[in-house]
Amino acid sequence: MEIEEFDVRPEAFRALLKTAAVVYTLSVFLLYFGYLLLSAVGFLLVTLAVVGQIFFYWQIFEPFCKRMKGYNVLGTIEPAEQAKQQILLSGHHDSAHEFRFLKRFQKLYALRIIPAMLAVLAAPVFAWIWVYYRFALDSVPAFGVFFQYGVLISLVFVAPMYFFMSDEATPGAGDNMIATAMIIKLAQLFQKARQTNADFLRHTRLIILSTDAEEAGLRGARAFARRHKKELLTPASFNFNIDSIYNLTELQFLTTDINSTIRLSKKMAAQCREIAAGLGYTTRLFAITPGGGGTDAAEFARVGVQATTLIGMPTALIRDKMVYHTLDDTVEHIEPAAVEASLKIALKYILEKEREASA
Repeated sequence: MEIEEFDVRPEAFRALLKTAAVVYTLSVFLLYFGYLLLSAVGFLLVTLAVVGQIFFYWQIFEPFCKRMKGYNVLGTIEPAEQAKQQILLSGHHDSAHEFRFLKRFQKLYALRIIPAMLAVLAAPVFAWIWVYYRFALDSVPAFGVFFQYGVLISLVFVAPMYFFMSDEATPGAGDNMIATAMIIKLAQLFQKARQTNADFLRHTRLIILSTDAEEAGLRGARAFARRHKKELLTPASFNFNIDSIYNLTELQFLTTDINSTIRLSKKMAAQCREIAAGLGYTTRLFAITPGGGGTDAAEFARVGVQATTLIGMPTALIRDKMVYHTLDDTVEHIEPAAVEASLKIALKYILEKEREASA
């Protein structure tokens, strides 16, 4: 077992939301009192920061936050013969801050988030059109008054984003300590097989990775992927990532990641679905939607690794009774059948890839 240390600024996401809410609110009042150019600059800064940091997971706000240490934990099981491929089993061991919007009235979650995001995206567009009218045409656009009232009303949705994340950390049983427990169990199985001379891995190197700082923007996976890019590409690697396993009927393999801005391996996801079907489990492929966040698989896909994530939670727009990112994320809300299915699918996938490599 190895522990790799990396730098991380875990408060960047939370600090960004608070700062964005404040700057947006100030920009609204600057507009209302006639400071158009300052208001337009404020709206634009909010949009660039929110889109860059939260939508694309860029490291925009990190320089303004306290630096801390993160720790990735990994182990490797070498094949009995020459390694022709590598399978990276991964999950993350950090937990999220509580999402207050999921604490109560979960069905309204999307209705609270979407208008706020639309306002943040639209405000700088209209503001800078107005700037053009004032300084280039010396006039006021027809939408001017409506825009002023519109952004004022939008504060109902944007201002509460200041309180979106609480100071409290969630227990993180389903998201995502259960995944770390599963990949450890799988590692123990293969290690035990080796000790009893029943070695299943002839040409497949198995890497077991539990990442830190996933909830801080996938920073642990990013640090690992960048540090080990060369080793991950030779021989070819396949990342089987596990995240948020709660419900058997919600098992899905991701084909896109980070708000659908990163393509994962559809071929790998489809193979996993076929393996699951052969084991008697119904799963589906899912292209993560904008606003749906991201998983560690994205960082491995960025560097050229074929990757997918197995999740087991509802992905509908309107959801209720979820414990994800709440203080109720404890073990009793994880279905044992979902864990069993995930373990069987991951195990069968490894064995199937080994069979392909040995053919």
